[in-house]
Amino acid sequence: MTDFRIIPGDIPLPLPTMGLEFMEPFFHGLLIVAWVVHILFINVLLGASLASVYFNSKGHKEKNPIFDRVGYLLTTPVTISENMGALWGVAPLLLVSILLTPLFYSSSILISPHWLHIIYGNVVAFLLSYLYKYTWHTLEHRKTLHIFIGVVGVALFYTLPLAFMSNVQLAMTPTTWTYTTNFWDALLRPDTFFRLVHFYLATFAVTGVFMLVYGMYKRRSKDEVDRQAGIVLTRTGKTWFIIPTALNFFVGPLVLFSFPDYGIEAFFANGYFWGIILTVVLALYALYQLLKDFFNDDIPDRRVWTVVAVMVIAIISMASLRHGMRMGLVKPVLEASHAKTELFQKESMAAFEEAKTKPKTYTQGDTYPGKTMAEKHGCLACHSERVKIVGPSYRDIAAKGYSPEQIVELVYQPKPDNWPGYMPMPPMPQVPAEDIKVIAEWINSLK
Repeated sequence: MTDFRIIPGDIPLPLPTMGLEFMEPFFHGLLIVAWVVHILFINVLLGASLASVYFNSKGHKEKNPIFDRVGYLLTTPVTISENMGALWGVAPLLLVSILLTPLFYSSSILISPHWLHIIYGNVVAFLLSYLYKYTWHTLEHRKTLHIFIGVVGVALFYTLPLAFMSNVQLAMTPTTWTYTTNFWDALLRPDTFFRLVHFYLATFAVTGVFMLVYGMYKRRSKDEVDRQAGIVLTRTGKTWFIIPTALNFFVGPLVLFSFPDYGIEAFFANGYFWGIILTVVLALYALYQLLKDFFNDDIPDRRVWTVVAVMVIAIISMASLRHGMRMGLVKPVLEASHAKTELFQKESMAAFEEAKTKPKTYTQGDTYPGKTMAEKHGCLACHSERVKIVGPSYRDIAAKGYSPEQIVELVYQPKPDNWPGYMPMPPMPQVPAEDIKVIAEWINSLK
C-alpha cells in the first residue's frame, strides 16, 4: 500500500479557484507548450555550445578557416538560446509550482542546496559564453585560452540538467521519499540516469535539426567561407540527428519502465501509449527522409522543412505523453493532499463555530506555567489544547497517559507511528528537559 505520510502536511493550494476551475486543463496545456519551447532552446544551447568549442578546436588544430567559421557561427544560437531558454523556463516553473505545489517545493528542499546550482551555475556559464563569443577575434592568437573559456562554460551548462532532472524525478515519484533522501540519492537512481541519457541524446538530435536549417541558409551566402561552413553544418546536422535518434529508440523504453508500477499502469490505462507509437512513427519517417539524402550536401529545402515539421509534431506528442506519466504518478498524492485539506478545513470551521457559541471556562491549565513554557518554545505553533492543527491536540496527548519522562523522550526522539495521519514531528533537542517536564505536567492537567 502506498504511504504518503512523508509528504508535508501543509495546506495545498488547489488552484485555480474563485470559479476558474474550468481553466485547469488550459494550465496543463500551457505547461506542455511552455515546456516544449523551453526545452528546445535548452537543447540548442547545450548542443551548439559543445559543437562551437569542437569546431573551434578542430579549426585551430587543422588551421582550417571553415571549421573556425562554423564554430563562430554557432556562438549566435548559443547566446540567443540561453536567454530565450531562461525566459521560457519561468513559465513551466510557475505552472508546476501552482499545479504540483506540495511536491515541487518539497522536492526542491530535499535536494537543496544543489538545486541552487541552477542559479549560480547559470550565471557563471552565461558570463563565460558571452566572454567566449565576444573575444573570438580578440583572442585569435591565444586560441588555447579562448578554447579553455569555452570548455569551462560548456562543462557548466552540462551540469545544470543534473540538478534539474534530480528535482523533477523526485517531485514525480513522492513514494520514493524518505527522511534522509538527498540530491545524490535522486541523481544516482536508474530512472534519473535513463532520463538524463535520453535528454542528452535528444539535445544532439534537436541541435542536428537546427544545424540542417542553419546550414540551408548559409549555403546560399555570397561569402565562400560561409557557404562551405553551411555544408559542414548540413553534414554535421544529419549525423547528429540520425545517430542520437536511433539510440533513443532503445533508451526510451528504459526510461518508461524505470518508473514505479502504479505510474506505468495509470499511463497505459489512460491511453498515453498511443503517443509513444505516434512519436516513434514520426521519428522513423524523419530518419527515412534524411537517410535518402545522407550523402547529398545540397539537401533540398523542402526535405529539411519536412523533417522540421515532422519532428515538431513528434516533440509535442512526446511532451504530452510525458505529462500524462507525470500526472499518473502524482495523482494519488494530490488526491490525498486535497482530501486532507478538506478535512482540516471542515474540522477547523466546526471548532471555530463551537468556540463562538460555547462560553469560555477557565481551568488550572490556563494559568499553569507549562502553557507559558510551551509558548516560549514554539510548541503551540503545531499543537493546541483542544483542536488538531499540524500535530494532535494536547488533550488527545494527555489521554495517552504519558509520564513527564516519556514526553521528554518523545520530544527528543519522536515516534511518528504513535500518531498515524499526522505530519511527523521533528526532534527538538534544543528544549531543556526540565522545561519539557513543566510542559508535560500542564498537558496531563488537561485530561
